Amino acid sequence: MKNKLNLVMIALAGLSIVGCSKDERDYNDQPVQADVIIASGDSSAIAGKLVAFRELAGKSLNNSPGATGGRREINWDAVPADLLNKNTFPSDFFNATEKDAADGRKRGISFLPANTAFRVSDNNFADIDPALGSQFGAFSKSKTFSPIGSTITELMFTVPGTNTAAYVNSFGVIFSDVDNASATAVEVYEGNTLLGKVRPTAADKKFSFVGIHTKGHKITNVKIITGNKAISAGVTDGTTSDMVIMDDLIYSEPRPYSSN
Repeated sequence: MKNKLNLVMIALAGLSIVGCSKDERDYNDQPVQADVIIASGDSSAIAGKLVAFRELAGKSLNNSPGATGGRREINWDAVPADLLNKNTFPSDFFNATEKDAADGRKRGISFLPANTAFRVSDNNFADIDPALGSQFGAFSKSKTFSPIGSTITELMFTVPGTNTAAYVNSFGVIFSDVDNASATAVEVYEGNTLLGKVRPTAADKKFSFVGIHTKGHKITNVKIITGNKAISAGVTDGTTSDMVIMDDLIYSEPRPYSSN
């Protein structure tokens, strides 16, 4: 589904709600024009929507610093074995600034706050609870991602390979096993100003995609809400206690940001 949307007013359409200020962030009371693409189902069902979003985000996939256009993607497959299945995935793994760091780690994205626990899994979190292995699925290859002890993932952008603050115009994420669509959302911000909030459609044991392409607005940071129950053992997953994980992140090439 592709919609040319006003993210502030879209509450009437039931696809996106921009609410009041939270966490001392501001509310943007001016209409934010954007293209929003949402899709759900098995991998083949959302493949076409991903192609459309990638066209908006940037046709070329960038794999090294220095790009001025195109897009970036994270599918977690570059995460080495010694960082898998632990609650210690580095928040700056894809924001390496060291000259000798691999280009694959220079993707201009950091997770916040730095002391939040994040985990990359190669077994869909079955080592936490065997039931989760069949509940969740990996969209691309075998690795997926989730915060631990929380349902909130926050991230910010920098110019790849540097600590220079940056913005993107497009951001998208693939979710796995959204049972309760009202409990999962993607919020995009410019600084402390909430630009828009988009919810996926539900897809039990399948995939849901949300992609946002703003027009004339700069996304400097993103807040992702994955369900209403943090990943844990012994929980019957469903609409009441909905555990959701993430796979691919897709975003336009980060560009230097100035608030002026």
